[in-house]
Formats: sequence, C-alpha cells, structure tokens
Amino acid sequence: FAQLFNDTCATLSQQVPDPNAVQFIKENPYSSLIANIDRNRIEQIITNFTTNAIKHTQKGHIRVGYRVENNGIYIYCEDTGRGIPKEKCAAVFERFVKLDDFVQGTGLGLSICKAITDACQGKIGVESDTGQGATFWFWFPCEIKQP
Repeated sequence: FAQLFNDTCATLSQQVPDPNAVQFIKENPYSSLIANIDRNRIEQIITNFTTNAIKHTQKGHIRVGYRVENNGIYIYCEDTGRGIPKEKCAAVFERFVKLDDFVQGTGLGLSICKAITDACQGKIGVESDTGQGATFWFWFPCEIKQP
C-alpha cells in the first residue's frame, strides 16, 4: 500500500495547475506497508478526493495522507479551498450533487466513493465549512502487515 500511495500521489501532484500557489503535501508514514485491499478501488477514491481538491483550491495546500487505525487504514485529503457549508456536507455523497455548477464534473464521483466504501464495510465523511477548506476521509477495514 505504501508504494501504491506514493505512485498515486506522484501522478496527482502533477495535476496541480499552479504549484507556486498550491503546495501538494504527501503524508506517507511508512516506507513499506502490506495491506489486503482492492488497490483499484482505493486508488479511485484517493484520486477522486484529490482531483476535487485540485478543482476547488486556488491557494494554500492540498494534503493527502493515511494512517493505520482500528484494524484498517484511514485516508484523508485536506485542502484550503473555499469549503462546503456545514449543512451541505452530508449531501455531497448523494448522486448528482454539485455545489458549484461552474466547476467541471457530474456530481457522481463522491457518491461512487461512498458506494465503494460501503461495499468494503468502511466509513466515509467530510469535515468542512464555508471558507475553511475541507477534509475528506475514508476508513476501511483490512488485514495489515508491517515489515
């Protein structure tokens, strides 16, 4: 998983349009971590969270990281974008929900992330408020081996 995470972040960091305005920060606490996961699905969620952060962050940072927690992996993507009103945070995981019609996308990405997380018996969420940026996260249970 540690290598998958590094590779995914290397690709995503190249998508930041202005690296002088938005710093891409990768937080990988392990040089090696073996996890029994569906790598394609996990990569899909990380990619979706991060590309959304890139779309909505014009200055500051995007921080992507993970940690082993409660017999699983907790993965997060924090940004310093414009944020989401607290009362709309739960709605962003519903199908076809777009809070900004001027930003590219169909409003399906986060609902797909929720469906993947639910299928893995995991949890997903967002912490945000207007003008405060956002932190999207998910946790999924998995067997982990640390060398």
